[in-house]
Amino acid sequence: MEKQKLPNISQVIQKYILGNASKEEQQFLYDWLNKNPENRKMLFYEKDLFEASQLGSETLNKIEVQQWIELQNRISRQELKPNRLIKVLRIAAVILITFGVGWMGHYFYASGVFSNKQAELKYVEATKGQIKEIFLADGTHVWLNYDSKLSFPSQFTANNRQVELQGEAFFEVTANEEKPFLVKTKNHTVKVVGTKFNICEYPESKIIETTLVEGKVKIISGNIFKDLLPGQQSSFNTETSQIRISKKDFEIYTAWKDGRYEFRNEPIGKVFKIVERWWDVKINYPEDKLKNERISGVLKRHKPVGQLFELIKQLIPIEYEIKNDEITVTSK
Repeated sequence: MEKQKLPNISQVIQKYILGNASKEEQQFLYDWLNKNPENRKMLFYEKDLFEASQLGSETLNKIEVQQWIELQNRISRQELKPNRLIKVLRIAAVILITFGVGWMGHYFYASGVFSNKQAELKYVEATKGQIKEIFLADGTHVWLNYDSKLSFPSQFTANNRQVELQGEAFFEVTANEEKPFLVKTKNHTVKVVGTKFNICEYPESKIIETTLVEGKVKIISGNIFKDLLPGQQSSFNTETSQIRISKKDFEIYTAWKDGRYEFRNEPIGKVFKIVERWWDVKINYPEDKLKNERISGVLKRHKPVGQLFELIKQLIPIEYEIKNDEITVTSK
């Protein structure tokens, strides 16, 4: 007699998420979940990948009400230790999965299907040597660059969707005309409905750069209001409060999220600051002797930092020494 072939668990999970699983497949899934707590993590992870792209749709809302609450009750009825059940539900309700290899981390924030708590303020920090990828509760996709911080509510309940940024981030904002998306930095605000754009405001810089890829954004600072169109970049001077808008190749200003930074005729000091963030090193160099040096090129995150300095050495007259996490640069 031919042995009955078991269903593929990945396919069953996908069908369950979409609400198309048969009763037999649902039972197969429940049995699989009961075998190992790690299996539940896998299910919740797949669920949040789906939520991130479909959040707010009628289909997803229906699935949440019908199957996911049913699943919660099903898990609750199983013989789990109380602390383990709390752990599982906490994973599902707040920060579902954190994973990554090397310098890239991914974070997925659910809309709170398993929790009736009020919205909480969340913080994500990308330290030096890290890039973090985040999905917010409305489905907005954010890449957070090295040495940057983002704060945001676990749920957007007001008339707008407001987040606060320190450093640099690239946003793909889910469109919602009734709830504009606001990115507040220390010195200004960017208001959008649904668009792709990059904001860079590091403490040592006097210039805030906002680069628009798609859609339309409005730069707000005091009584200053400026609209950006795709392919434009605003440069806001924090000392003079002046805004300069110009055409830019946006790929240069967004390549960092793919582990690449392109610079064209940039001051060597700015390049060194980026190197410090990307490789989490300290660079000591004679600022007075190198302040007029500018270089063009490409940084690639997966390359050794020593290889980068060999390239810089060919472009400007320097010597360097690397000891642990500190790089000493001298001018010839």
